Amino acid sequence: MASRAAAFVFLLCLNFTAAAESTEVEEIRVIADRLFRDTTVVSPTSRLTAEDIGRINVATTEDAISLEPSLVVRRRYIGDPNGVIGIRGANMFQTTRSMVFADGLPLHYLLQTSFSGAPRWSLIAPDEIATAEVIYGPFSAEYSGNAMGGVVNITTRIPHERRVHVAGTYFSQNYDALGTDANFDGHRLFASFEDRFGDLGVYLSVNRLRNDGQPQSQFSARPSALDPEAVPVTGAFPGIDAGARDVIYYGDAGGERAATDLYKARAHYDLGAWQLRGTVAYEERDRRSTDANNFLTDAAGDPVWHGPVAIGGSAYTLSGGSFEDRRQQRRSLLLGAGVSAPLGNGDWVFDLYATHFEILQDDEIRSGRNPQDPAFDAVNAAFGGRFIRFDDTRWQTLDVKAGTGNLFDDPAMRLSVGYHFDRYELGIEPFAFDAASQQRGAAQRASGGRTGTHALFAQWGRGFGERFDLALGLRYETWRSRDGFVGDRLHPNRSENGFSPKFSLAYFPTDDVTIRYSAARALRFPVTEELFQNVDRTTAIATADASLKPEDGIHHNLSVERRLATGMLRLNLFLDDVDDVIFSQRAVIEGVTVSGFLPVDRVVTRGVEVIYNQSDLMQLPLDLRFNLSWMDAEIRRNGFDPSVEGNAFPRLPTWRGNVLLAWRVNPHVELSAALRFASNSFGNLDNSDRARRVFGAQDPYRFVNLRANWRPREHLRVSAGVDNLFNQEAYVFHPWPSRTLFFETSLSL
Repeated sequence: MASRAAAFVFLLCLNFTAAAESTEVEEIRVIADRLFRDTTVVSPTSRLTAEDIGRINVATTEDAISLEPSLVVRRRYIGDPNGVIGIRGANMFQTTRSMVFADGLPLHYLLQTSFSGAPRWSLIAPDEIATAEVIYGPFSAEYSGNAMGGVVNITTRIPHERRVHVAGTYFSQNYDALGTDANFDGHRLFASFEDRFGDLGVYLSVNRLRNDGQPQSQFSARPSALDPEAVPVTGAFPGIDAGARDVIYYGDAGGERAATDLYKARAHYDLGAWQLRGTVAYEERDRRSTDANNFLTDAAGDPVWHGPVAIGGSAYTLSGGSFEDRRQQRRSLLLGAGVSAPLGNGDWVFDLYATHFEILQDDEIRSGRNPQDPAFDAVNAAFGGRFIRFDDTRWQTLDVKAGTGNLFDDPAMRLSVGYHFDRYELGIEPFAFDAASQQRGAAQRASGGRTGTHALFAQWGRGFGERFDLALGLRYETWRSRDGFVGDRLHPNRSENGFSPKFSLAYFPTDDVTIRYSAARALRFPVTEELFQNVDRTTAIATADASLKPEDGIHHNLSVERRLATGMLRLNLFLDDVDDVIFSQRAVIEGVTVSGFLPVDRVVTRGVEVIYNQSDLMQLPLDLRFNLSWMDAEIRRNGFDPSVEGNAFPRLPTWRGNVLLAWRVNPHVELSAALRFASNSFGNLDNSDRARRVFGAQDPYRFVNLRANWRPREHLRVSAGVDNLFNQEAYVFHPWPSRTLFFETSLSL
């Protein structure tokens, strides 16, 4: 493992030590933009500049896209490692249907899915971002079926002169729910140095984040007949659960502390007409939840941690494991190297980019019981805790692309072609654990395996006069899974392949109006967790299915766009029809909850988006970004459980919308206000979770955010802001953050 990483870095350094004639570093963007330009032509696309992002309270990178159309990032608190993303008909737990790149480096995590499959947002700092764009749907052959929802492309600053940038942010939220009323504070520090040394551009940065997030889990129990051994207690909070059943809440997980350090080096080098670039990013991330709150006390005033308790005429059984301590340490390395150049007379250009990601360490410890629980020593002596290690977990990708906008010397015809390779490897080793002595016990069915893909793709386009444009694409993929195992059981290797055709036709009735219809087939192949990861506990069993077929979708989009003098108005109508949707389904068998990744046979999503962006609104120094979307996602067929047919697919609200209004008071002061809102949705396929404002619910929300930027000097900015101004309580299973204050200062020299 270490030798491969060292070799990769050595080769990367060789690329940057060659000497050559000087060209402008900015040309790297020009070459990149000439490849697969059709991607943002045939696909609805929303683009953000650094100025747009500066009007939002951005503590972590995912905040930058939080107001984009038909998109949600479930960031539960600042520093949350589980910031899952959902775009259009791909919900936030279908993370394998959304792709995220930073300068071509994949940040999406196609090893796991659901809350474990969140993009690695923390591998890029917010201060690095130059632009961000969201590409909706799999309408370009450039991307695989993992773009069924969409693609987020982030580009970073290119070094062109000496610049030192430092920034500091302080944030604080007051959280008041159940038995917790406390402030949870944090800060972020960032520093970067960039310069140009002849043909070499260098960028170095450090990003350090520390934050205490609000309690993420609330513990409840349902009533049962009175048990004569039940201990009378007080302190419980009566309420209902997400299914509207009567419960008591007897505790919460306490604050969750997150600490992240990111060290990064980027370089660009001009070697004549050739342009080389590379990135090294190393991240250390630690998080812990070790301050669980127990609300219950007995007659003597002592806390009661487990067993049957009595309140009034009912008994409740407390799960002692609810109060466990949890700690995680994670170390990651991400490498990328690429080269771009014109070919021949310059009509053709090509780009080659390779990446390598490696989990250097990822260990999680769960104590089994709270250290204050009298049963702590006995339970841990019996190895009642749990130690989970990710081993042999990594990925490699290679992309080779070439394109021309003057095919056969015809400036009306264009062609882009490419090859893609990826290999993903996942290994999970769980052990019984004694948290008192910090000793590992017996292994508990390790699982893992590999997947890999080879793909060839091409996108051709031609304009017909001034009024029509046709684009055709084709992607062929061959996918393989291998070396899958669960404990001592080995899964046979298998392979799948398929074609994904693309079609797009545009009509330009005037110079300012575009009407475009795009259609595409997309194949989304299973990831290693869906195929191989298994968890076996006393009360819950999660099983994978190594025989899963790929998701197979047909996607349509009709777009009508009108360019305005200082803005744009767009209407999108879209339809996603996907077979064999891989989703976690569950059943209770003899009191044990059994879940597994199984296909929902067919899900159809219809939607409408309205987008209106306008600068100098009403000829005033006001800038507006507005979007509103309506969606209807329906389960049409499900052989595993036909009773859910006709239900709404989980975690997809009917309505979503965002508004960002910025007022340029004067050259030094800018004020902005934002609104994020969504209707309620369901967390379960059976749509049984209908209660609101309780743990486990998928609530509607309306969050109002404010921000003020002041530039007393050209290179100095002071900012203050607030998110969730009206302190609305809402849950996305876990609680959304309550009112949060921000104070930020940045200096560039």
